[in-house]
Amino acid sequence: MKKFLEGELSLPLSFWVFGFTVTLLMTYISMFYTQDLVIHKLISLPWHIFIFVGVWRSSNNYKGPKIFSILAKIMLIFWSLSFVNILLHIWSRLLG
Repeated sequence: MKKFLEGELSLPLSFWVFGFTVTLLMTYISMFYTQDLVIHKLISLPWHIFIFVGVWRSSNNYKGPKIFSILAKIMLIFWSLSFVNILLHIWSRLLG
């Protein structure tokens, strides 16, 4: 996990395994057990930050075609905006 967080793993491994596959599995498991979007998002916030940092750093260290580094960062930004949008929606519903 330390190598991932420091961006020392390859970009494909960081993005597709940790950023996509593990996140997808964690989402299904979390939603299955909690069946509550609010709890799921609160549980997944630390993981989302961890993924963002690790994949971003990995893309900074990527030595292949620059387009893949750029695309990975664009996807991170979209994922994060979507995540924040859901959190804001939840927050507004909780406030009434």
